[in-house]
Amino acid sequence: MNIKIIIVGILFLYLFVTNYMGAVGRIERKNQLTGEYEDLGPVSEKEEIAFMEGRHKRLAIVQALIGSLIWSGIVFGLMSIFI
Repeated sequence: MNIKIIIVGILFLYLFVTNYMGAVGRIERKNQLTGEYEDLGPVSEKEEIAFMEGRHKRLAIVQALIGSLIWSGIVFGLMSIFI
């Protein structure tokens, strides 16, 4: 059981960082690795308002946290069933 928690914890951290970078880049319309401006996906009106007010990074943290929790939970559930 401990090895499952360690694996899921590492996966959670990896997903959180990559989801955060992706969300910030999508909202700013800027590739976080190269720094070039490009269209990385659709941006909602709520995200546009947050970007104009300077709160987009906090919004990106929430989005990354939710996404990482969901995917980590799925992986933990699958590991519990099959391993």
